Amino acid sequence: MSDLSQDLLEEILSRVPRTSLGAVRSTCKRWNTLSKDRILCKAEETRDQFRFIMKKYKLCSMRFDLNGTLNEDGGTEFVDPSIKELGHFFNQVKISKVFQCDGLLLCVTKEDNIRLVVWNPYLGQIRWIESGNTNYRLFDRYAIGYDNNRKHKILRFLDYYNFNMKHRFLEYEIYDFSSNSWRVLDIAPRWEIESYQRGASLKGNTYFIAKEKIVYEEDGEFPEPPDNLLCFGFTTESFGQFLPLPFQHYLYDAGALSSLGDEKLAALFQCGDTDLSEVEIWVTTMIETNTVSWNPFLKVDMEPHYGRSFMFDYYGGSFFIDEEKKLAVVFQFDEFGMTRYEDAAYIIGENGYVKKVRLGEAPANQGGYCFPSVCCSSYVPSLVQINQIVGFKKEREEE
Repeated sequence: MSDLSQDLLEEILSRVPRTSLGAVRSTCKRWNTLSKDRILCKAEETRDQFRFIMKKYKLCSMRFDLNGTLNEDGGTEFVDPSIKELGHFFNQVKISKVFQCDGLLLCVTKEDNIRLVVWNPYLGQIRWIESGNTNYRLFDRYAIGYDNNRKHKILRFLDYYNFNMKHRFLEYEIYDFSSNSWRVLDIAPRWEIESYQRGASLKGNTYFIAKEKIVYEEDGEFPEPPDNLLCFGFTTESFGQFLPLPFQHYLYDAGALSSLGDEKLAALFQCGDTDLSEVEIWVTTMIETNTVSWNPFLKVDMEPHYGRSFMFDYYGGSFFIDEEKKLAVVFQFDEFGMTRYEDAAYIIGENGYVKKVRLGEAPANQGGYCFPSVCCSSYVPSLVQINQIVGFKKEREEE
């Protein structure tokens, strides 16, 4: 290996999957140095190609190539995406949720005893996150980010109203990687974030679609306020003020957020009214924790392609966009007469362009659907160290 030329080594490294780079880096010092230089310098060049997606409760790597060619009808044909289940540890567990920030993935397991694990695909490191005062629960929501000192943290919160008990469960906690501990946050929210709203990471913070807290009347009737944009800052460890969304979004409307690198946020909207089949996507022109401005990116009518009743599911909601090609890819769980289910990606673009790409059969409904969930930002390798705490690692190895 030592007598290989620089050009040949770089060609070899360019063909290595990013999820296998940990093994490459451990080969020798030269390969370690070259792999860092090669991957980090090419991160921008290869963006919008490599992502992670949760499918069939498994974490998978995905390459979705949008470099197509025009056909005779003026449309564009694309290469089908390559989706591969991850091996090793991720073959052994089911994943219900996945969040991405700064090259780290936070995964929530699907099992009776829910667990959290953070993974750095580039370094090949994983870290189990022990729960704090209470065990992880089904309705817990999470976000991963970092503060101004680049210290990484995890937000965990529960804001759930039980109609039978007429009681609201309210808890906010934050986990600090440097101290390996949870702290309770003193937060009295005046907002609500639905359990299916995953949020989007940007500049170390996480943005959610949220609404003013609903005051329930004795007769069960209440006026529903429209949703807003809400930022959680990992430096202040608090939520900011409401920011405007570029559309009027309510409970059963399809709405989702997606980050474009670390500079912009995109928002998808489709009204829940079956008479309205248009899909809108907007992109920020400027965004900070306390201010935002938007520009329209795409508007596509789905009716000519799939009928007036077609709607992206408000509960699934994940997508990414390609600004240069003026395209968006929206991931969806499709049903066929309650007997067959499949995952699909809908590519939408200018001039009413829509193309469906089938992603394979989906699990039948057994107590809940498994929506395909994509990490909206393309993956950029990270050198953030998340070494497992030794004592806890030994406990996991003994299980």
